[in-house]
Amino acid sequence: MMTNRLPFLLHICNESVFSIKYSMGTLAWYAERIKLPQALKKTSLLLAIAFLAQMACRPALPDEIPLPTKICVRTQHHSWPIPQATVYVKYNTDSFPGYDKPPSYFDASFKTGANAHGCIEPVPEGRHWLIAYGYDSLYFPHDVFGSMRVEISLTHKPVLDTVLYVAE
Repeated sequence: MMTNRLPFLLHICNESVFSIKYSMGTLAWYAERIKLPQALKKTSLLLAIAFLAQMACRPALPDEIPLPTKICVRTQHHSWPIPQATVYVKYNTDSFPGYDKPPSYFDASFKTGANAHGCIEPVPEGRHWLIAYGYDSLYFPHDVFGSMRVEISLTHKPVLDTVLYVAE
């Protein structure tokens, strides 16, 4: 009967163990019921096990594919760098979002460093708007802002490094 058949495990790829739910006896029992020559039955069984082993050895698919895209800006006012400026990004829009929107309206943001240079990555393909807000202690009024529309494409321009000019 089928009660005395031994289950087996197939160890594959060092870190994964693929367990076949049927015992060898159960597979042989099914192979006996199929009307094929004995050599073809064994070959079919071996091919089925080889196919399952190959499928088990495949690496897991990543949760997300990182894009090799990046936007870098240097904020500048009257040829002077504006450090610690906040740059907001609105993805995939052709129309100017405006300076009066709250930060929650934008899709992403980043700050420029002490050298007034900052980057964000990865960025989706498309046309995006960059809106920068900063503080210039040399000129009055001190609050400065600026905007720029950029286009990111994996084939033409995956990395953009530019100057974002700000004004009063």
